[in-house]
Amino acid sequence: MSFHSLTIEEIEYYYSLLNEEITDYDCGELCKPYNKGIPYCCSVENAVPLLYKAELQYLQSKGDLWKKWIPLTKEDKKIKKQENKDQIFCECKGFQFCIREQRSISCRTFPLEPYIDIRGVFVGLTFIQAFTEKDPDTNIIKCPLTNRYKDIRQEFIDSHYSFWEKIMLRRQEEYETYLETSRKLRRVFRKTGKTFIVLLPSHLKESKIIPKYLY
Repeated sequence: MSFHSLTIEEIEYYYSLLNEEITDYDCGELCKPYNKGIPYCCSVENAVPLLYKAELQYLQSKGDLWKKWIPLTKEDKKIKKQENKDQIFCECKGFQFCIREQRSISCRTFPLEPYIDIRGVFVGLTFIQAFTEKDPDTNIIKCPLTNRYKDIRQEFIDSHYSFWEKIMLRRQEEYETYLETSRKLRRVFRKTGKTFIVLLPSHLKESKIIPKYLY
């Protein structure tokens, strides 16, 4: 096992940090009507969960909810190439069979990801930008929650900040990934003026320094 590979024990610990509900209501109800009755993020046609290999092993020890994802189209095969030595694209049996305790990290953290400021400091969470855009088939924002960020519970933000802080210390490649996505957000902002939301954890919300380095 390489230095960067996660263990099942680590996966169990990370899951314990990601138990908070994102909103006080079922946010899947916002998008189901526009996606054939399926929450947008619960369809592999829209978002394919990327699991750690130890995570898949852990989940498969709990039941038959998860399996490896098989690409069917040319676009799928391009996505498949994004896997690395420690991660693999997977799919579940479907949202109607969802077992909350067996949600993957990708499911639990969606639709947010870390935001790293211009100093290179992890300061909060931002929306995965692809899901703030409109679906070309429905002309509806892919994830409606991106327009209702005030509905996101502070407890969710705090616990997820703690998770990402730990995983990025554990895996340098995770930090590098989000460092680049954060830089891209700022480039788009400077070029187009398109703003983006950064959700701060409780301990940073009153900081007078953070705003100076966000954009």
